Amino acid sequence: MSEAGREARTDEIVRAEAIAWLTRLRSPDGADDHETFQDWYAADPRHADIYDDVLGTWDSTALAARTPAGEMPRRFDSKPTRPRYRMAVAAVAALVLVVLSGIGLQRFGAFGPGRTDPAEVASRIGEIRTVTLADGSRVTLDTNSALAIAYTAGERRLTLEHGRARFDVAHDPARPFVVTAGSGMIIAHGTLFDVDLQQRRVTVSLLRGSVEVRNEAAGRVETARTGRLLKPGQRLALEQHTPMGSPVALRASETRWPSGMLSFEDASLAEVVAAANRYNSAQIILADRAIGALRFTGTFAARDAQGLARMLSATFNLDLSHDDHGSLILAPRR
Repeated sequence: MSEAGREARTDEIVRAEAIAWLTRLRSPDGADDHETFQDWYAADPRHADIYDDVLGTWDSTALAARTPAGEMPRRFDSKPTRPRYRMAVAAVAALVLVVLSGIGLQRFGAFGPGRTDPAEVASRIGEIRTVTLADGSRVTLDTNSALAIAYTAGERRLTLEHGRARFDVAHDPARPFVVTAGSGMIIAHGTLFDVDLQQRRVTVSLLRGSVEVRNEAAGRVETARTGRLLKPGQRLALEQHTPMGSPVALRASETRWPSGMLSFEDASLAEVVAAANRYNSAQIILADRAIGALRFTGTFAARDAQGLARMLSATFNLDLSHDDHGSLILAPRR
């Protein structure tokens, strides 16, 4: 490797590579990778130096003495040859590094269903992002959304902090899958559903399977504890400090957002524009409240604010202009 290449690979990158190697070597077929690991180990002197540095702090780490890995150095009564010794202590050192740095390989399922540190995934404005969780569940985040994840041995708990997400839940009867959003709590079992959190309103839409929806701030303890079961094709909205209502039919147009297309059926223009504005820095502004009451049915690309504004202008005979901030203004035609 060239000197420039070595300099580009920081110590943190080398540490991350060591952690990745540890994961591979601990897998059931890890023995097949030992020869390749030795080649990586010998490719750059810094690999050995970083392992030595981590190993130097090992004995002073109280946590190490309380872990199975911490007992490993005591099993070496005599020092093996350098390569084999280094491979052993490298695994130990890398494991402690993971624990102490908070990276937590268990978060990614590398060491089974032990306690997991919280994590968070988020999407930018205009981005629709899909991630696969440690248990095989998949989450699709809508624009400008954030989700906190805290898996433990007994529960899979996620908190939608803002925005919207679709959950495709992997079946695991030993660990309930629980999503909290605002005042709502959703308990799922191998299912597909959306949760939308906008200000204090939570909307749960069930596409497949079964979920139980509870309103934790309903004001009545018995209502909060019992909840309501949804059937596929149903949608339920929750408001803080408001008794839980009844589910309504879910429209197909309300389920298409992961494709990047937004569909509406007989919706107010105010609702349509508000949805589009969530995806774009260029905002559409309705200059007259009466325009917001117009009804719209159709489909458009979520990130094409210009195209939507032109379509609405032509459809409803509105004037389209721009202000100094790049906003798109729709006003009654003069």
